[in-house]
Amino acid sequence: MLFAFDLISDLHVDTWPKPFDWTGQATSPYCVVAGDVCRDRALLVKTLTHLGQCYPGGVFYIDGNDEHRWHLSDLGESYRELNQLIERIPNVVYLQDRLVIVNGVAFLGTNGWWTYDLDPDLDAQQCRHWYTDYVDGTLAMSSEISTMALHDAAYLINSTHKLQTHKEVSAVVMVSHTVPAAWLISHDQDLAHTWRFNTSGNGHLQTALDEDTESKIQVWCFGHYHRRVDQDHAGVRWVNNSRGRGGTDWCQTAYYPQRIEINC
Repeated sequence: MLFAFDLISDLHVDTWPKPFDWTGQATSPYCVVAGDVCRDRALLVKTLTHLGQCYPGGVFYIDGNDEHRWHLSDLGESYRELNQLIERIPNVVYLQDRLVIVNGVAFLGTNGWWTYDLDPDLDAQQCRHWYTDYVDGTLAMSSEISTMALHDAAYLINSTHKLQTHKEVSAVVMVSHTVPAAWLISHDQDLAHTWRFNTSGNGHLQTALDEDTESKIQVWCFGHYHRRVDQDHAGVRWVNNSRGRGGTDWCQTAYYPQRIEINC
């Protein structure tokens, strides 16, 4: 059976001059939103509510780092508040620590964050200091991000292992906000060998593939990186369809959903 869904991410709706309107853009009943909708939570709720109306099958959302930008001092509380807001939105499912199965397809997602070591040739501790200065935060805050990144990786690894024997699941779609492997973006000369590279992804996430003994993982959707990616590697299709921040070089001024079809 053929199953289709739309992929969008990094809408950054608060950085574009025109209000976000997705009316008539959907190409399937389902949509994956891979994070970084916006920093303002009232606008986040408004945008997800609109998307829930555009996709009758459902919207499967994972948060990005931007959703937590003004709440980095206490990520635990930030997640609790975010969960309470999103659970009230019709037709929208928050994927963090929550698995969704539709017609034999499992959507497994997490933010991913970063552990400051995506490029092992860059000093992780120096990168941690760079990020702390960049967001005007504290080292304790940057350490909490790293801890969350390891938690997210463990969640994907353990959940992938359990899905191997799940009789109702014939295919798995992985969703992370941050980049799950360094090789996906190492070609980018604007990003490679910079501190920003090490806050672009979490290489521990891809370890979940080692648990996919039944080859159920067909697609890995991700965001955070503001240039498009669509390639096959190790039997998995890796796809990024980020809109990006308005007014920057890394954005799509004409933006549409990426329709993804899988066999299940």
